[in-house]
Amino acid sequence: MNETWWLDPNQLDEAQKQILLEKPEAQLLIVGPPGSGKTNLLVLRANYVRSVSPRLLLLTFTRTLNEFLKSGPNVGRGDQIREDEIKTFMGWAKQLIRENGGTLPDSTGNFEADRVAVAEAVLNVIDDQNLGRMYDVIFVDEVQDFLEIELRIVRRLAHRINAAGDSRQRIWRHREGLPTVAGMVSRTVTLEQHYRIGIKICDFADQILPPKMGDASLSEGSNYDEEARPSSVLAIPSVHLASQFDECIDQIREQRRYITDEPIGVLTISGEVRDGFWDRLVERGELVGISIRQRQEEYQPFGPDSLIRIMTVASAKGSEFRAVHLLEAENYGTGRRELAFTGVTRAKTEVILHHTKPLRGHMKPASGKLPSIDEVF
Repeated sequence: MNETWWLDPNQLDEAQKQILLEKPEAQLLIVGPPGSGKTNLLVLRANYVRSVSPRLLLLTFTRTLNEFLKSGPNVGRGDQIREDEIKTFMGWAKQLIRENGGTLPDSTGNFEADRVAVAEAVLNVIDDQNLGRMYDVIFVDEVQDFLEIELRIVRRLAHRINAAGDSRQRIWRHREGLPTVAGMVSRTVTLEQHYRIGIKICDFADQILPPKMGDASLSEGSNYDEEARPSSVLAIPSVHLASQFDECIDQIREQRRYITDEPIGVLTISGEVRDGFWDRLVERGELVGISIRQRQEEYQPFGPDSLIRIMTVASAKGSEFRAVHLLEAENYGTGRRELAFTGVTRAKTEVILHHTKPLRGHMKPASGKLPSIDEVF
């Protein structure tokens, strides 16, 4: 069975089926934890309403998620959403500017400033050209990462919006996306059950970023079969960053003995560390033929040979791996809990934390073993 994409209606639970089959004119915000099927539902709902609402668009924030969606089995057939109807917001926005005689703003080198400038340029084009509602429905995935101004553009150009998101998976400091879109749709629906994340990883993710009062923990909503495939969280100390790189490569070589047909992720906070790890992996040579480095400036499409995927946590949004390695785990301080939560929950069964300095309390896996009295002193 394909564990990433639903291929049969029987793979959906009742809550998922009800959301999928909501009347086409419904405007929905789907919220739920990682692994609850939010992204799958957006794609399938686009296919469901397509016959009565043919002008469709599905927007993502990151290019990695965009390409991941295009690779799915529910895209591209004559009665399904097409690949060219799945776009990143930034790519779509720049296309709107060019096609309607606008001027693309110059890049400042600051992504946050650039995205606001592009959004403002789109609004100017909409006003100057008096653009109407060009789409029957726009679907927005990972909506928690969108700015209010970006969602206003979606609202201006679409008759209806369907969106999906999770407040615990924010990768930017702003918190505009979910409350903004909640005010634009007619109903918010919550998925509480999830299926792909092991119990020990759920417990660790809840430790990193506890649920809000009254919300269910990841562990409570898990339907993962822990007995069939036990999960684990392990921290490995190293003397310096170069040692982390080598230890990570050694661990991946061992994992490749039993993880043969699913990807393993190596996630970093910064592009600099990502590139440093890639250089060491290439230098060693053992894993080069099955590895790719994901960078915005030179995107590599996922293929059957890309079993080791190296990227920043921000780029990994929407991806999933059998195992995840987090480099420089000591740098996930209290201000980066959401980033750490996002990275950890990309994994299904294994999380390995590589660190040089001591881990913060929320990043330290519980050993389950009390020390002896001598070890206390």
